[in-house]
Amino acid sequence: MHAESRSMQSHEEFFRTPAVQEFIKELKRELLSTKRPPEEIILDETDLCELLHISKRHAADLRKEGVLKYSKVGGKLFYLLSDVLDMMKNYRIDIPTNNLKLKI
Repeated sequence: MHAESRSMQSHEEFFRTPAVQEFIKELKRELLSTKRPPEEIILDETDLCELLHISKRHAADLRKEGVLKYSKVGGKLFYLLSDVLDMMKNYRIDIPTNNLKLKI
């Protein structure tokens, strides 16, 4: 398997974890309670890692692979919340509807 495919697969598995799914729900609740739009909320690397429950190494991998947009100012890394949300949308895995069974 190509290294890029393995990396993409590991990211997809990461986004399917219950902790990440819970994070998405929590993030939505936070966004509903804030007055500022996501494109105006700036996260530093520590904020990002705490929010996503990932290591700085994982964050570096996401940047290196072009999965997550970022800005670098004076050696410090920053992320827009809207870019984090876009990443989550890009790697969202929908439940196949053909596997659903109705119980009546």
